[in-house]
Amino acid sequence: MSALAESSLTPVTPRQWLLRVVIVIVVIALMVGLALWLQSMLGAPTAAKRQVAKISILPDTPPPPPPPPKEEKRPEPPKDEPKQVMREAPVKQDAPKPANEPIKMEGQAGDGPSAFSAGTVTSEYKGGAPVVGAASSAGSGIDRAQERFYANAVRQLLHDEIEKNLRPEAGELVATFSVWIEPDGSIRRFELTPTGDAARDTDLRSAFDQTTRRLRLPTHNGLQQPMRFKLSVRPA
Repeated sequence: MSALAESSLTPVTPRQWLLRVVIVIVVIALMVGLALWLQSMLGAPTAAKRQVAKISILPDTPPPPPPPPKEEKRPEPPKDEPKQVMREAPVKQDAPKPANEPIKMEGQAGDGPSAFSAGTVTSEYKGGAPVVGAASSAGSGIDRAQERFYANAVRQLLHDEIEKNLRPEAGELVATFSVWIEPDGSIRRFELTPTGDAARDTDLRSAFDQTTRRLRLPTHNGLQQPMRFKLSVRPA
């Protein structure tokens, strides 16, 4: 006891203190390391489970409800229609065609057969097809149908050609004239009835001169001369 008391009373050197501290630190470190090792061995976390992505399928949005059906109007019951009385339409009767009139020529017609009747020309021809030949004769050497056709053809050809040869400034004119046609269709001569207006007469005469030189009418055989026409013309 006395020895322990003496040793306890013996002062500790700094070296001894340092050694003790080192020993304590080493022991503590070993204990901590052992504790950590045991913890790692015993309580090591298991491998993390693989997470599986969940895909959720959302239900399709239901379509909107169909619109309510339109109410169809019920057909009204048919009304009793008054019976239509079938009436026979009156048959339209064609107006009698104007009789074929001869083309008039001013002055006397002459003794022999002529294509024109005597009289004064007061208006443009309005009858049927013009008759080329004697007005009172029932038959002649030339077929009447051909005469009418020829007269109409000559009338239209003269009308169109005169309008082509009029000056643009001439305006609308009324030409009354007689024409002599050769059997080969060439115009032998013409006679223009004055209109009373010198300027218009000049325009018409110039157009007739060009028409005589340029126009060739259909041929004929034994046509009575002259042929007389009254035409309303204007520059083409």
